[in-house]
Amino acid sequence: MTDKKYSLSRRAFLGSSSALAVLPLLNSRAVRAVEKTSAADIRRFNSANDWVRAFNDAFTASDVVQVPQGVVCDNINTGIIIPPGKTLQIDGVLKGNGRGRFALQDGCKIIGNGGRLNNLCLDVRGSDCVIQGVTLSGYGPLAQIFIGGKDKRTMRNLLIDNITVTEANYGILRQGFHNQFDGVRITNGRFTKLQGDAIEWNVAINDKNILISDHVIDDINCTNGKINWGIGIGLAGSTYDNGYPEGQTVKNFVVANITGSNCRQLVHVENGKHFIIRNVKARNITPEFSKKAGIDNATVAIYGCDNFIIDNVNMVNSAGMLIGYGVIKGNYLSIPQNFRLNDVQMDNTTLPYKLRGIQISSGNAQSFVSITNLNLKRASLELHNKPQHLFIRNINVMQDAERGPALSMNFDLRKDVRGKFMAKEDTLLSLANIKAVNEKGQRSVDIDRVDQQVVNTNGLNFRLPGK
Repeated sequence: MTDKKYSLSRRAFLGSSSALAVLPLLNSRAVRAVEKTSAADIRRFNSANDWVRAFNDAFTASDVVQVPQGVVCDNINTGIIIPPGKTLQIDGVLKGNGRGRFALQDGCKIIGNGGRLNNLCLDVRGSDCVIQGVTLSGYGPLAQIFIGGKDKRTMRNLLIDNITVTEANYGILRQGFHNQFDGVRITNGRFTKLQGDAIEWNVAINDKNILISDHVIDDINCTNGKINWGIGIGLAGSTYDNGYPEGQTVKNFVVANITGSNCRQLVHVENGKHFIIRNVKARNITPEFSKKAGIDNATVAIYGCDNFIIDNVNMVNSAGMLIGYGVIKGNYLSIPQNFRLNDVQMDNTTLPYKLRGIQISSGNAQSFVSITNLNLKRASLELHNKPQHLFIRNINVMQDAERGPALSMNFDLRKDVRGKFMAKEDTLLSLANIKAVNEKGQRSVDIDRVDQQVVNTNGLNFRLPGK
């Protein structure tokens, strides 16, 4: 960038004139207070053509630092710590090489009006922070917004709203093992052309009251060979445990109003409790993306979770849902339990190859599963194991005969290592209004041996054989 000298804008000049006009009436401390609360144009502090120094000086002088439209602040290749309570207003452009970052402490805000950041990381370290209205890009940083830290403290009230993240690795990355966030809203984002996850809330065992909503996610495709990269929205607790302890789970969160396309996996939760996923629209969630990342192909993937709701999911030409065990080194742990799946639409009628429909493993005594209002076209519903109480209502499934049964119920896994999760006594299996057919309208059901029970369905009447 050229070493061009900038004059004060009219607004900045008038603000300075106002302070000077009352100089005889104020002591020097009051004058400094007036100057500090007025917005500081970053160009005023860049006499040495050193933007890092300019930002540090500007934050010392004012509570609000402005990067005007048309201004490019480049070569920001080290950390800048924003003092508590300060605001950075970005209408122009900030650039780094991947090593630069802005660290937000308590009460800090980064507000954009068409502002862009390239190869810089926003590092959230405090309560009451806001990041809003900016576009972030660049493959230099691991994440465009990082929320972590090793200080054992509780932080509250984080708002990330109306951001665009494109051509980057991770969008938002939370590493939550050491501290706690209580009250997070991540809303109205657009994430496109990413290698890593759009939003990854990882090892967040202390956090609560998390809302992730109203996002558009498109083209998440890991091509760099990184394992476990390439998910739309992912949340994870710590180690799987068959006792489902609260202290090891990610919990108390809502993922809602998500529109996703062109990725391998859209919504992912592992070792979670007390959460809701609702209002998801998906298209082209296929194995064509992130081929070497080692993750399952699914619109919604749930591993080892307890007490959750999935409601109103609409999938077109996409892999469906995987609700299954946590697995560590071949050991099956924490089978899903106590959940409801409702109002799921899936239409793969124009998809040229077979993808997973809905595959559910559930089990344990003292647990329940409710599956209601499913409409699957050219897809399958597959159930494994059984909880203490299983309720299935209003199911319509059509799968091509050459691709296997429309409905599979695999309850007898007692000779399988996974069978330890079965409820073997006093099992209640209740099915009503079930239609599972092939493309010719013929019944298409596969049921293995279970303890003697009678199943009454609308359109299907059969007795399940005993041992």
